[in-house]
Amino acid sequence: MYKIFILVLVCITCSLPIYAQSVSGIIMDSVEKVPLSNASISLAPLEPSSGPFSSVADRNGAFSFKGVADGNYTLTISSVGYEIYTILITAGPGNTDVGNILVSKAAKTLTGVIVNGAAPPVRQRQDTVEYAASQYKVNPDANAEDLIKKMPGVTVDQKGSVSAQGETVRKVTVDGRDFFGDDATATLRNLPSEVVDKIQVFDKLSDQAQLTGFDDGNTTKSINIVTKKDMRNGNFGRVYAGYGTNDRYSAGGNVSFFNNARRISLVGLVNNINQQNFASQD
Repeated sequence: MYKIFILVLVCITCSLPIYAQSVSGIIMDSVEKVPLSNASISLAPLEPSSGPFSSVADRNGAFSFKGVADGNYTLTISSVGYEIYTILITAGPGNTDVGNILVSKAAKTLTGVIVNGAAPPVRQRQDTVEYAASQYKVNPDANAEDLIKKMPGVTVDQKGSVSAQGETVRKVTVDGRDFFGDDATATLRNLPSEVVDKIQVFDKLSDQAQLTGFDDGNTTKSINIVTKKDMRNGNFGRVYAGYGTNDRYSAGGNVSFFNNARRISLVGLVNNINQQNFASQD
């Protein structure tokens, strides 16, 4: 009877799990080597024994699980802004210290960023005032002269004379090249507003100053019309006609052929109302 009791006692003892005292460690940032407080830690057994366990790291990044049975476990660490970290550990009798666990920050892949915004109506580029044509509303059949009338600091009188910043504009170019020679009126009246991207107003140096690189103080108020890129190769133009009382009439048209640096324009005008499409001196 005594031997049977001893045998039962031994079997019961062997069937009881052997518990480790604790599993502990410290969680730290892998780069800055600072503790990660409030990180979530879970300890899950690979085979049913005890647990699972869960805890939160203290302000020093430390954690500890008590009463963990011997065996193999998965230790998982997660924290906001950091990658999920998982390791396998083996818990044995006594203290199981996993030491410092370094966790890496989560990499963020940004998708393409599209910024939509309107260009400012006017901006200063060194000595050049630049107007964005898209910010000024004109009729669909408007020309460049109608467009610049909307721009602050630029005026056009009844005779077609253009002034900018209080000075008479003597030269109008298109993409930096002459279009109608020195006739600013003809350039503005025969260029549709729909092809204009920007209007640039600046003081142009004299030919001698441009040649020598020495500013002789002689400048000419000038306007450069920057055309839209998709309009620099192609043909465009317009025709119009009108008839009124007292047998007054006006008709005309123009067509322009743009091919990069080559610009050809044909202009025609007939009327009996004393209207000109060119400056008076031409």
